[in-house]
Amino acid sequence: LQVSDLHIDGVDGLAEALATLLSDIKPDVCVLTGDYRFEDRGPCEEVYRRMKTVVSSISAKHGIFGILGNHDSSDMALALEEMGVRMLVNDAAEIRQRHAALWLVGVDDPFDYGCDDLAGALETVPADEFKILLAHAPELYREAADRGIDLYLCGHTHGGQIRFPGVGSLRHNARCPKQLSYGSWMYRQMRGYTTAGAGSSMLPIRFNCPPEVALMELRASHSD
Repeated sequence: LQVSDLHIDGVDGLAEALATLLSDIKPDVCVLTGDYRFEDRGPCEEVYRRMKTVVSSISAKHGIFGILGNHDSSDMALALEEMGVRMLVNDAAEIRQRHAALWLVGVDDPFDYGCDDLAGALETVPADEFKILLAHAPELYREAADRGIDLYLCGHTHGGQIRFPGVGSLRHNARCPKQLSYGSWMYRQMRGYTTAGAGSSMLPIRFNCPPEVALMELRASHSD
């Protein structure tokens, strides 16, 4: 389960609506890919109150993992940790089930802060293991593919937030090819998914681009 770009204090009632939706989903793993608050500065008390409502509604077998976005300050990582979210700030975590394993690799925001360190996050990750990168924006696609990432999960773009039939978004707000800014994509051997996100920014308006949480099923391939 991927939940991203909540901007949770931007729309009254969003936290409660998400909690109702998420309480019915029982994923193996939940990942939060950044942008928890509406503004990029100022107090966070209301953000934390509403995020507690969201996080407490999630029941994930192997836990909840998160990264920071370009609207988030570093102290928010500590607050989310206290809520039960394992924050991956240029770090990695192994998820093992029986004899199989995959790794979640999380980096700091590459869009505004530029504090991402994918090489450092991968230091403890075996090269031959399945690796899922959590990055707020899709901009690390070249480096991720070069370093053997198998699945790249991100958000940030909101899918454009306003999309026109036949044209799509007028602004995708990321330094990457437009086709990587919304939905499922491939870059070389690496799959990616850029979610439209659950909230909105600047204005609480969406057109032809509904908010979403993304539920994905990964299946192991078997070979002789």
